[in-house]
Amino acid sequence: MKEGDGWSSERRWPHGSTKFGGLSIIPEWNSLPTELVQVVADRVLSTTGGVDAYMDMRAVCSTWRSAIAKPSPLAAVAGLRFRPRHWVMLDLQPDDRNDDDDARLFLHVPTGRIRRLHLPVLRDNFVAGATDGLLVRGDMYPPHLARVLNPFTGDMLHFPAALPRHFKHTSVKGGSHSTLVLLRWGSVVCAAPNSDFFTETEEAVETYLVSIVNYQGDVYCADARGCVFKLVAPAADQCDDDELLVIPEVSPPGVDVYAEEGDDDDDTKEGDDGSEMPSYLVESAGELLLVRYVDETLKVFRVDVEHKLLEEVKSLGGRTLFLGQERCVSVDAAKLPSVDGDCIYMLDFENVSMSDSEDMSMSDSEDMPILDSGDKCDMCVYNLRGDMVDIIYSKDFRARPFSLVQVLLWYCDVLPKL
Repeated sequence: MKEGDGWSSERRWPHGSTKFGGLSIIPEWNSLPTELVQVVADRVLSTTGGVDAYMDMRAVCSTWRSAIAKPSPLAAVAGLRFRPRHWVMLDLQPDDRNDDDDARLFLHVPTGRIRRLHLPVLRDNFVAGATDGLLVRGDMYPPHLARVLNPFTGDMLHFPAALPRHFKHTSVKGGSHSTLVLLRWGSVVCAAPNSDFFTETEEAVETYLVSIVNYQGDVYCADARGCVFKLVAPAADQCDDDELLVIPEVSPPGVDVYAEEGDDDDDTKEGDDGSEMPSYLVESAGELLLVRYVDETLKVFRVDVEHKLLEEVKSLGGRTLFLGQERCVSVDAAKLPSVDGDCIYMLDFENVSMSDSEDMSMSDSEDMPILDSGDKCDMCVYNLRGDMVDIIYSKDFRARPFSLVQVLLWYCDVLPKL
């Protein structure tokens, strides 16, 4: 290049050079004050889904790694700040995968961002559930001891208790009294990190529970009547004392019916055929929502945990709900253009009943539990604005190529052997 053409040979940036004009062009990240690095890391951790960025900061250089503390296995699971609560694991590979066995895709539901994580620990375990970004796992062989993994920190909380058979929903209570909570045949079973076995609650909630969710570090359950309960473990080694929080009945419009603790009223909201209708709990944009199937429509209620009330809502504020037998997810439709806002996606809308929500198969052997995939299902979308339901896909549920809606419904409805 000639002098008059712009850049001279003396001003060029030589390939592979780390200096320009005698100055280093490599940012000296390791020279930042320790206090500043810690402040930035704390701010990052406080943001939505910040645990992944927090761990990325630790990987920048050895100086940052020494300045930013790695959480203990207990803190990574029980500490709410370290939970990747806005991340969901997506299984986009067939069950008989042979390549890249330990790779999993994770979706950040607030932003639509995708991350691929390598989790070698899953090779010798099966995934029994997912909650609040955590993975509930069991040993591959009997007695199937319970484990809870934080996939972004790599930390795992071990439980001496073996996973019971025939359970469905999973949840993990945070805080100083960390507890693994499962729903089994409509009842709560739970274990602390020092429990030798899972304990079933018998007295506190005398009703059939059908949904469970983590919300603000606590565990909430809903029964087939639309009643909501908050579960509280009084001590780290005791899980058999539950506190009743909210028990409103889903009633016809204009009628307020509330069942208080100790009431003998066993009236339930039933379908036209006398069957009880399932309830769905989901955390959405910082609020706890209850979704009910009432009179062939879906009704959404905001759970006021402070005043113990339900308030019906007609709009999701542009968000979208995915409901399933295992778990529910709320996403921002503006960040995921392939989904519609103020809509609810689910499988087999016309066949919603308690018999469907109870359907779960186990293997005949004493090996790991095998969940029914339910692959022959209609994928449906319910529009809250018009109270209309459309079938958007009615073929083999696992037929490729996968759409994002298909993947999220698969995540919510069933979590097979991985």
